[in-house]
Amino acid sequence: MQDEIRKVLIIDDEKNLRGSLAEFLALDGFECTGAANGEEGLSLLENTVFDAVVLDLRMPGMDGLAVLQKIREGGPALPVIMMSAHGDISDAVAAMKAGAADYLVKPFDPAELVIRLDKAVSDSRLMRMARVGQRLDTSRSTAGAWLGDAPAMKEIGSLIRRVAPTPSTVLITGESGTGKEVIAREIHRVSPRSAGPFVPINVGAVPENLLESELFGYEKGAFTGADSRKTGLFELASGGTLFLDELGEMPLSMQVKMLRVLQDRALMRVGGSRPIPIDVRIIAATNRDLEAAVEAGKFREDLYFRLNVIRLRLPALRERKEDIAPLAGLFLSRFAREMGRPVTDISPEALRLLSSYSFPGNIRELENSIERAVILCETATLVPADFALEERLGKIAPPLSVPAPVSVREAEKMAVIAALERNSGHREKTAVELGISRRTLLTKMKEYNLLER
Repeated sequence: MQDEIRKVLIIDDEKNLRGSLAEFLALDGFECTGAANGEEGLSLLENTVFDAVVLDLRMPGMDGLAVLQKIREGGPALPVIMMSAHGDISDAVAAMKAGAADYLVKPFDPAELVIRLDKAVSDSRLMRMARVGQRLDTSRSTAGAWLGDAPAMKEIGSLIRRVAPTPSTVLITGESGTGKEVIAREIHRVSPRSAGPFVPINVGAVPENLLESELFGYEKGAFTGADSRKTGLFELASGGTLFLDELGEMPLSMQVKMLRVLQDRALMRVGGSRPIPIDVRIIAATNRDLEAAVEAGKFREDLYFRLNVIRLRLPALRERKEDIAPLAGLFLSRFAREMGRPVTDISPEALRLLSSYSFPGNIRELENSIERAVILCETATLVPADFALEERLGKIAPPLSVPAPVSVREAEKMAVIAALERNSGHREKTAVELGISRRTLLTKMKEYNLLER
């Protein structure tokens, strides 16, 4: 049984069937409402939010296809599963082309309907979350998508709101690629220092002999080649925030000088003779275990305590899988816009693929995967084939989709065969007629052993 209630509308003129399906679905956490005809069902849809609709094809008055069309006019998000006692292939094809999520032939095992509803509701929610990310990109609220809805990230959001107004030093920890700089920028953005500069530096990327000059600056003549005074990053960040990324890579010799600056709130340029007061907030980040580094003598304990005033631990993406869909939507929208690519959507199958992968590179790896897919895709919708994750998932991956019912598979096969025959085997024309991409057509032809046609 599911932990959450999912609301389902059953539209069927057979009262006994409505009742029996409602009783069976209730055992799996579905809350069902019945409607005896299409008009009644549409009226209910206007006043109540449902997660899915189970719709009979043959009914007196408005038939199921007409009801489906009305539902689709309200938007593509609500999944509809069609039912029919006739099993007519043309009915199945018409229902699926009109936007039905699935199709079952009466009589069917109610357990099969549960499987179909689970998949349809899950797909619908993934799509909705992806669209949330796309809207966040449009509004440029990038941090909103990065924070997401996972409980751990909601706590991070709460901490940001409480910490941002203060001058306290913040230490952000987490695996590489979890978005530490994004969170640091968000803290700065909502802080009283937001009008000042946000100055980032990757400590691990700067050679040890240059790090002091980069941070503190130097005076003219301080060393060979110092032809003029250089302002360091601490001074450049005055009135704002200095972000020290990969702090755990800082050499011990530099840690001593950093501690003195944090204690005195003043620095000495290389070659300088007088202290310079600083007005800067420090946010540091690391993917290393600083406590272990302290124990091993590789990181000064006093500097660790000075930096670890407020601690934000960012969870790995595999610990917040509910945020994958909105992040995917965010990156899809961004890269399509930046690259001028006509990619507008991501399929439920692709979202399930992404959700089944552990992403050892975290959000950065997801971002790179979406960028690659946007560049290489051949249609307006990203599909699993546009990603390079399937080979990494291997045989341990869970099923990416529930196999289609036999009647729907046969209907689909017959529809492809008929379209190929009408177009004399021309694949481009066949794909256009069926309303699918050429790649999808080839996939279906391979699935049904039709490539020789």
